[in-house]
Amino acid sequence: MATMRTRRLGWTIAAGAALVSLRPVGPFERVADLALVPARVIGVLGAPSLLWARGDTGEGAGGSPDALAAERELSAQLELAILRSAEPTEVPWPIRGVVPIPGEVDVSEKVNRDRISLRVSDPGPIERGQAVVAGDVFVGTVEKIPVREPYRDRPGLLEKILRRMGLSSPPVPPPRDLVIVRMITDPSARVGARIQEIDGQPECRMVVGGLERLDDRVWLAVHNPESQNRFTGRVVVHEAAAAVDSADSTASGFLLGDLRRATVAATERTPRRQVMGVDPLLDFEAGLNQVLVLTAGRGRGTVDPRRSDIVGVLESTGWRHVDMASLGDLCPWRSTGRLDVGRNVGVRAGAAVVDGVRLVGRVSRSDQIGATVALLDDPGFRVTALAQPAGDPGATPLVLGELVSSGCNGRGQVTVRWRPASGSRYGEWIERHSEGGGEVEVLLWTGSGMRRVPRGLLLGRTSLQAPGEPGGELVMALEGSGDPGAKLQVRTGSSRLARPASGSVIHAAEGAR
Repeated sequence: MATMRTRRLGWTIAAGAALVSLRPVGPFERVADLALVPARVIGVLGAPSLLWARGDTGEGAGGSPDALAAERELSAQLELAILRSAEPTEVPWPIRGVVPIPGEVDVSEKVNRDRISLRVSDPGPIERGQAVVAGDVFVGTVEKIPVREPYRDRPGLLEKILRRMGLSSPPVPPPRDLVIVRMITDPSARVGARIQEIDGQPECRMVVGGLERLDDRVWLAVHNPESQNRFTGRVVVHEAAAAVDSADSTASGFLLGDLRRATVAATERTPRRQVMGVDPLLDFEAGLNQVLVLTAGRGRGTVDPRRSDIVGVLESTGWRHVDMASLGDLCPWRSTGRLDVGRNVGVRAGAAVVDGVRLVGRVSRSDQIGATVALLDDPGFRVTALAQPAGDPGATPLVLGELVSSGCNGRGQVTVRWRPASGSRYGEWIERHSEGGGEVEVLLWTGSGMRRVPRGLLLGRTSLQAPGEPGGELVMALEGSGDPGAKLQVRTGSSRLARPASGSVIHAAEGAR
């Protein structure tokens, strides 16, 4: 009987340990980290994996000083092109009485893709309901400013004890420069719109908001169109300021997309039907990096970033020089490394590890004295990317969205897989930059939307071409990726770079609308 009770106790403890391992608990993780310190130190001292990985080149991070300076300049020009891409070009601009505030997409919510988080330079003038645009395209409206929400921390007795022992920490308050935006793709979002007059056809008003999903594409849904006889046309926001007491009126004239019609085949539950929708001019799923929040006020009419205002990706605060203590993983198909610093110096999971301005990998796990790094060639490694024409660093970059690493090919190059989102406009971009060849030589850079990974880190050089069919996948081999055996730096600060200086603006002209 005693043996059976012992076995039951053992199985209970094993089941509890397995349950805890599925979802790590902070205090238990910290105790385990401290208990395993001697084993980790011995492992680092006995790891010979870096003896052949480190090259005695005598050069700094990122290769030769000249190459590093050139890559830093390319990264700064990319940032400048992104900031300028948020400025409207077709819509009459600037708008009288409207002050645009630049915002960088911080994190795209995975649970709710109809919300995005923005980092803004000055959240003071921003109010709920104000319009958000990206270039000439209307994106959505401000839904929440988290720092203005009441923040309450009421720990219980056990939580207070754990905090005194240093095994738990209070909740982190929201960043002061964070803004939550509800996009036009949200099912409850609505905005007044109209079709522009073409070829003498009368204006047609409607309401746009939410999504109309078809088999091979996604459109913005159209509600209550004034006429069913219009089949084509450019759809723009139309909210009369005198009739509607809403911040959407400041976005009147901004574009939504092109009106489209399609026939949906009959199914067992629904008959054959005609669908009307707006083909968006923006990839809402993966194509957002930089936007403008249209606030009311006097002063700046438009943002005019200059090269002298751009703070380089390595000049921003929050970088620390580190050494890769070891390379390799227990799983032979994985590609990871181990840093000799961890949470003791502010290294957190998700932090970028770089060789110059080239991304080497991201911290997958951090403990008190070290951190595990998933390298760029680790199968399954995910990164948000931008494509910039190699011969035109001032061109507006193409937002690719998420790339997934497939490891290294036979020539030692990192290969990544890219599956364009349903709303991607990559075909038009490639046609514009390929000069009829259907292929563009590009530099791939990190984009926005990754915590502790700043925008503008180099992934490598490759050739970009359109996948053969909708929903197809493109495999790209990268040249010039970061070297994990070089002198490295790890990100210990936030992911936001400094925005353009306040003096680099142009006041609204007298002719502004």
